Amino acid sequence: MFMFLLRMVLLACGLLVLAPPPADAALKIEGTRLIYFGQDKGAGISVVNQATREVVVQTWITGEDDSTDRTVPFAATEPLVQLGAGEHYKLRILYAGEGLPSDRESLFWLNIMEIPLKPDDPNSVQFAIRQRLKLFYRPPALQGGSAEAVQQLVWSSDGRTVTVKNPSAFHLSLVNLRTDNLALSDYLLLKPYERKTLTAPSALPKGTTLHFTEITDIGLQARHSTALN
Repeated sequence: MFMFLLRMVLLACGLLVLAPPPADAALKIEGTRLIYFGQDKGAGISVVNQATREVVVQTWITGEDDSTDRTVPFAATEPLVQLGAGEHYKLRILYAGEGLPSDRESLFWLNIMEIPLKPDDPNSVQFAIRQRLKLFYRPPALQGGSAEAVQQLVWSSDGRTVTVKNPSAFHLSLVNLRTDNLALSDYLLLKPYERKTLTAPSALPKGTTLHFTEITDIGLQARHSTALN
């Protein structure tokens, strides 16, 4: 059975569909990101097969640049799992225990791919669907999280650009950055201690208020506003 599943995986990789998944994706992932806390022995995220057919679920981790050639210090306990219709399963990730910075978060990608075993129509074409989530490794020494880190952001403007500095050890995901009248960025990922500059489509008056939404540690949205200096 395992060799059969492996052959299905290799065949389906040629038909890989990248995220976002289509509306008829069978696999539901119960979360939008996964934080691996360094003091824990593992991390996990639940999935459920919503389809009326069996699927094979393949799990693997890639580096921040999404390269499959780079060796990463993580592994899925069961990289191939067969799920029956309606079945729930918790994917488990383990860390090798060395090789990552201890003073800041590290970012990886958790790849979860569903592969249908049997076509409903023998003449139909089947696709493997890959969903990709951010996997953050948070060292044991770090205290707090994104809620505290987003309050530390330093914003400034020269009237034509907006600069933001992240002085924290955490990654911050910001969406829908805009003023009352202008859209600046749909999505902005700030790495630990990173500074980024955005160009405004028109001049920004002194005292302009910037609005943005933070994606929290548990994947919820928190709205913020700040005055640009």
